[in-house]
Amino acid sequence: MSDTSDTMFRKTFLDVKQASHAPGLLYNDPEVLQQEIEQIFKRDWLYLARAEELPNPGDYKTFRIANEPIILCRDEAGAIRAYANMCLHRGVEIATGEGNATEFTCPYHGWLYNLDGQLMGASYMRDSEGFDRKACRLPELHVGQWGGFIFVTLAKDPVPFATFIKDFDEKFGYLNLETLKIGLRVDSELQCNWKLMVENFVDFYHVGVLHKDSIGRFMKSVDLTYDLRPNGQVFVDEYDAGTLSKTGDLTAKRIAALEGKSPRFSSAGLLTPNLNFFVRPDYVSVYTSWPLGVDRMRMTGTILWSAETIDGPAREPVVSEFKVMLDKVLGEDFAMVESLQNVTRASRFVPGRMSRLEKGVQHFIKHSVERLYGPQAAEAESADRVADPVK
Repeated sequence: MSDTSDTMFRKTFLDVKQASHAPGLLYNDPEVLQQEIEQIFKRDWLYLARAEELPNPGDYKTFRIANEPIILCRDEAGAIRAYANMCLHRGVEIATGEGNATEFTCPYHGWLYNLDGQLMGASYMRDSEGFDRKACRLPELHVGQWGGFIFVTLAKDPVPFATFIKDFDEKFGYLNLETLKIGLRVDSELQCNWKLMVENFVDFYHVGVLHKDSIGRFMKSVDLTYDLRPNGQVFVDEYDAGTLSKTGDLTAKRIAALEGKSPRFSSAGLLTPNLNFFVRPDYVSVYTSWPLGVDRMRMTGTILWSAETIDGPAREPVVSEFKVMLDKVLGEDFAMVESLQNVTRASRFVPGRMSRLEKGVQHFIKHSVERLYGPQAAEAESADRVADPVK
């Protein structure tokens, strides 16, 4: 870490009651974003889809992550596979959107691939010297699965998936999330840096103000007990908040693992780099934030309910009410994070002091700085990487 960087982020690494937020360049410098793409998004495990979205052989979904095109599919044997979505000829994407296919055909010159990534056909190539169709396969990516969630990494030699998911499994494995079903997907593009939305989701300081007419009405906890883990992970094991409904009361059948919990039971987690996770007795919501540019991002949301709710007559009213409330809450959040982005380049912008209620936000920010500038960025950090009540 350079002397300049050390000075720039020194106040961010102080104890939260002494600390200040990070300077604007962390959110508006194209070079920072490029480092994040190379050091984070091309190395980490990333949540892309639920296994239930690819139930049958041949089902596939396509993605573009950090400018890398990806195909996620279920092969003929029923295994989930991930490939670089690029023809071995000129690189054209061989699939778009989602659907079901027995094979993938390049739309440019017709090269044909099976579900195992093997090149099966390449017309007018027999007289190309040294060309061996049987030796050609789509580059395959590592896949990890947990709780019905599918993770992919672009890294050639990634951290073992079991290591990556260990703390998250410790906190949420008991929920048996593979038994839940998707009831709602949301997808929004925002004019802000991707980290601002991740931070917003672990910022409980703003709930009683910004969301005073929505979820703030049902939030009873103020000072939360954070469990701050390595790699920027943030957990709140339990807090008192109502479910996302018009009254704050449960509207759907409880998740089986939460039958004995209070109807106001809530917990949350941040799995870096970009997955925010919320638990209520009757649903689980998951949000991912993806960079599209230094000041542009896409947020995707996946909301899960019990299979009985999603497969039964309660689905439509439960999901409809939830979406009305979610649209209101996210609309409030979106306006704020876009406003935050606007001021990061302002000549008079000076990062303000942190509140003790921003301990989770600070933990993620420090992790972001460490990923970009190395572990020496933590030189001024106090020893707060263990479970510790906010004081």
